Amino acid sequence: MSGFKSDGSDRRIDRALQHVVRPWFPINQDVLSIVRKGLSDNSYQKEPSKLLNDLKSDFALFTYVVKELGIQGMTEKLEPKILNNPIELIRWGGTARIADILGPDKKLPSTHSLHWSEPFQVQRLRETAVVASTASVLSEKKDLDPEVGFSRGVIREIGLNLIAWNYPTLYSKVLNNLTAETTLDEELSKELGFTPALLAMRVLRPENPAKPEGETAPDEENWAMYDELCSIGEALARAENPETYPSAQNDWKQANQYLNDNAGSGALELIKERAVEQSKKYKEVLPEVFSTLATFDPKKAIETHERMSAAIADKDFRLCPPHIQEALRTLYSDLNGYAVNKAAIQTLLKSIIPQAGYTGGCVFVVDPSTASLKPRTIIGEVNLRTISNVSLEPGDIAVTALSQGAPIFQFDDKNAAASLEGIYSSLGSARKVGVLYLEKPTTGILIQNDERELGTFNILKQALCDILHLK
Repeated sequence: MSGFKSDGSDRRIDRALQHVVRPWFPINQDVLSIVRKGLSDNSYQKEPSKLLNDLKSDFALFTYVVKELGIQGMTEKLEPKILNNPIELIRWGGTARIADILGPDKKLPSTHSLHWSEPFQVQRLRETAVVASTASVLSEKKDLDPEVGFSRGVIREIGLNLIAWNYPTLYSKVLNNLTAETTLDEELSKELGFTPALLAMRVLRPENPAKPEGETAPDEENWAMYDELCSIGEALARAENPETYPSAQNDWKQANQYLNDNAGSGALELIKERAVEQSKKYKEVLPEVFSTLATFDPKKAIETHERMSAAIADKDFRLCPPHIQEALRTLYSDLNGYAVNKAAIQTLLKSIIPQAGYTGGCVFVVDPSTASLKPRTIIGEVNLRTISNVSLEPGDIAVTALSQGAPIFQFDDKNAAASLEGIYSSLGSARKVGVLYLEKPTTGILIQNDERELGTFNILKQALCDILHLK
């Protein structure tokens, strides 16, 4: 990488340091209280490793302590092998120095709060957990120090975390404009004039601004092996979030290949377990984001996103009422690419379809042995037709719908106060396996003439086809 040059970018990064160092990113106040208690009652002196574990449970607190100890270490001319290793630096600092840094009388960063963070900021912490946990697990596989691997993962993410909280508008804009050919670091660098990695380096080592970015100082531990493991964690974190990172498919291929070649089939499960364990304190504060680490599965996330993207790209999805759109997003997140999800079928037929205003209906399936359409699942109360086996012969609208691409409508206005309209449409394109029939009260405009109603029906039918893996 190119070295840091003393020009306009010099002033930009100096301004950035002033902008990010004091506010930092949000410290978990529950973890801070635990650490302060352990320091005040001397319990950490009996269990020094517990102090490290507690600090590791909050990335902001961990990196803040490393930064402050680094400043002390430079003043005391600490040898590089300790100064440049966060784990050794914390051990060197011990309870006395850390108690001085975190004492109740000390003014710690308090500008930001986990409770008032934007979703993309919280996701940034979740990604940090995945990166650090991956580096930790893979360090064990490579006979390296897993604690050092974990710390390297957290340290590498400092720049992105500081930018996410202290330049939120810029960070969000760049995030939303990523393509499969661009990276978050590169695009932020274009906007800011420096990379997140350089910002992190200057935050931790402000005394040496002229040192080329990425260059190893004399006697500094060689981090290349750990950085390779962290890069796999970063790829996994992006792969699991395809809605944000268009590169997710390629990221997954890269990370999965590395895991298969170097860590064995159980590595992904170990990474998930490590991330869940490491994020317990975050989960207590932000359960809606961190509880999903228990089902961490990048491959499934990508497959679900591909199906969901196809649905959302369909103009019919945008015609659905907002509450139906949200219900469908949740439904698709529970699907996988291997088996029919029976629970998802029930959710769609018994919950989402009634929420869309349909009062009755039926899923008919083709039974080749009897050459008939058989009712498989009845929805609500059906009033416009009899629900029974239908011979595959002309005469019934359901049979007609089986052979046609467009929906067929049935209208009954015998009772004007409770008029009903029914819709039939075949299930499956390459191979028609059945018919979806739904009915609902009319509201003055026939469904066949209402773009929103017809769009909602089409997307509900498509959802059923996707659950059944029908092409």
